[in-house]
Parts: sequence; structure tokens; C-alpha cells
Amino acid sequence: MNIKWVLPLVFLLCPSATNAAQYGKEEKAMGLADVRALIHQNRSVIVENLNRQVAAERLKQEKSDRLPDIKLGGDGYLDNMIPLGSSEAKNRNSFLYHFKLSSEMDVYTGGMHKYAIDRMKKEHQLSEERLQMVEQEVELQVYVLLYDIHRNIKYQDFIHKSIELREKEYQRINQLYENGLVLKSDLLRSKLYITDLQKDEVNIQNSIDILSEELCVLLGMTDRYAIKPLLEGNLENQVVESFDALFEHALQFSPMLKMHKTMMESEEIGLKQIKSESRPHLKLFADYGVGKTTPTYDFDHQLGGQIGAKVSFSLSSLYKTKHEIRAQKHRIIREKLVLTETEEMLKNKVYELYTRYMESLLNINRAMQKIEMSKESMRILRNSYFNQQALLVDVLNSETQTMEASFEWVEAVVDSQKYYWALKQICGYL
Repeated sequence: MNIKWVLPLVFLLCPSATNAAQYGKEEKAMGLADVRALIHQNRSVIVENLNRQVAAERLKQEKSDRLPDIKLGGDGYLDNMIPLGSSEAKNRNSFLYHFKLSSEMDVYTGGMHKYAIDRMKKEHQLSEERLQMVEQEVELQVYVLLYDIHRNIKYQDFIHKSIELREKEYQRINQLYENGLVLKSDLLRSKLYITDLQKDEVNIQNSIDILSEELCVLLGMTDRYAIKPLLEGNLENQVVESFDALFEHALQFSPMLKMHKTMMESEEIGLKQIKSESRPHLKLFADYGVGKTTPTYDFDHQLGGQIGAKVSFSLSSLYKTKHEIRAQKHRIIREKLVLTETEEMLKNKVYELYTRYMESLLNINRAMQKIEMSKESMRILRNSYFNQQALLVDVLNSETQTMEASFEWVEAVVDSQKYYWALKQICGYL
């Protein structure tokens, strides 16, 4: 970072004496580390975190489906026999019952369970990547808001100082007007300019209040504060990597790109899962039971069971899954195209942010040069020609140029930091 504009940070970007928080809001000083610690309170982050937990539970559920199925059941009924045509025979009643414990376990399903678990793992991975992307996007948003508040506070400070200066000059112009050295239009022009600056000061204060409110909402803060940014030590962040290095890092760590890669891998596993339905399935089973199953009078019980294996092959799957397989292949092709398009969009976005960042560095140096030249011009006009009526407007214009150059410098510095963090976010550095 150029030393010509780093050094003035100590003076020009120190916390300014802004107006007290309006509407009864308490002032709260916050830096980048402070807002980063509150990102977990953002509602979008909370929702994505819940989605991640849901995906984790679904993965555990899918794994539990591989465990044996165990069932406990039974039946009971009253066996009643009434003889007909014989007076000597008696009715015979017997209560019959049977309890059974059965189990069944998949030994081989053509990989169906394995692919289902693998796909659920991808879903869980996707939920984590989506949570990471949302956290980074929210982090970037709060950084931008914090820098915008900082910029507006500096604007307000410049305007406030300009108003004080203009009011002093108005008194001097008024004396010149009373002595007949300047026209009344010059006096009115000076007063009108002060009025415009006062209007701008109110507008900027409202912007600060709105941005503070937006930042508090974004961070999920229950109380609303007038935010006072602490960014003096964070305005020197600079991009040291080349564009090629940034793009190579983005190809590996960009949250959006990682999500699309995971989605494509999930669709490929889905194709294997569909094909597994047309493979043989092997199951082991065991049934054991106890009960009274015959209408005897000695109340003997029976204990027994069976154990074995079942092999099945679905012939209908050979033709029922044909269209589903084709559809799944189309989904894979679609995801590959989306992934390629995302890589191209990512490259364009990284290039745009990198170019804008380099442009902001040039604007910083140019603004510093304009500040120096406008200050020198104003000093010459004040010392040499202020009392000459013809050049009074030139003096005012020179002061205006100095303030505008200061605005441009603050704008360029803040823009450089916003582009810096945007590059870090899109390339996966955050």
C-alpha cells in the first residue's frame, strides 16, 4: 500500500466527533472482529445451521436402515367345537396362542444401501457448504455496511468542518459587503452554500442511522444501536496475490463452486443407486416362536423356528428403471453444464473485483494528489487575492475542490477495502 496515503490515516480516518446517537439509541463501537463474532445470530445462518443438523440426522437414519429388522408379534384365539347329533359329547373349548420373534437382515442389495448412504453423505456435505457460503455472504454484507457507515461518518465530519469554515468566511464576506467591496449576490451565494451543506449533513446523518439499523438487524441484535466503526487498523488490507493466483484458489475453495461439484457428485451416485435395483438381493432371516397351537387338553407348548436365506431378482426392474436411468443421466449432464458455467461466471467476477480493486488504488493516489494541489491553490488564493472582488468566487471554488478531493479519497479507500473483502469471499479465503 502506498505510503503517501497510509500515513494520513492517523489523522483523517481517526474516529470523528460525530453527533450523538439520535432517537435515543445508544452508541456502540464495533470493529471487524466484533461483527464477525455476531454472525452466528443472523437468521439466515441459523436456518442453514438447522438444515445442516437435519441433514446430519438423515444421514444417521440412512445408516440405521442397514441394521437388521426385528419384529415381535403374536396371535391368540378361542377354539370352540360344538358336537351335533350326540347328546353324550361335550363342547370343547381351547384357547390357542402363539408368540413369534423374527428378524431379517440385508446381506447384499446390489449396493443400494451403500449408494443411499453415500448420497446422504453428499447431502450433508452440501448442507455444510451452503452454511459456509451463507456465513461468508453475511460476513461480507456486515463488512460492507460497516465500511459504508465509516465512510458516511467521514463525509459528515468533512461537511461539518466545511460548515464551520464557511460560516467564518460568511462573516468576512459580510464585512466586505458592508464596506462595498463585494456584491450582495456574493453574500447570498455564500449563505446558500452553507444551507446546502447543512441539508447534506442531515441527509448523511439519516443514512448513518439507516445503515446502523440495517447492520443491527443483519446481526440479529435485539437492541438497536448507533454503530461507530473501529476500522483504523483494518484500512490497510491489500491484495498481494495476482489474478491467476486468486482464480486458482477460487477454483478449489469457492463456496458456490464446491456446492455445484457436490451436487454433480450426488447425481452420479444417484445413477449408481438406480442401477443397483436391477441386481440380485440376498437376505438372511430367522423366526422363532412359542405357543399352544393345537387344541389339546394337556396344555403342551411348542417351541421352534427356522433360519435361512432369501434370494430375489427383480425382472421388472430391467424395464421399469430404463427411463429413470436416462433421466438421471440428463441430470448429470445438466449439473456438468451448470458447473462449467459457474466456473466461467466465477472467473469473470474475480476479474471484475480484481480490476476494480486496482482501480481504487489508482483513485487513492489521484485523490491524494488532488488534495495537495487544491490545498496549495487555496493557500495561494487566500494569501494573494482574497480581498479582490473578482477572485472571491475562485476562493470559494478552491475550498470546494479541496473538500471534494477529500471525499474522493475516503471513497477510494473504502472502495478498496470493500473490493478486498469481496475478493476474499468469492475466492474462499474467509
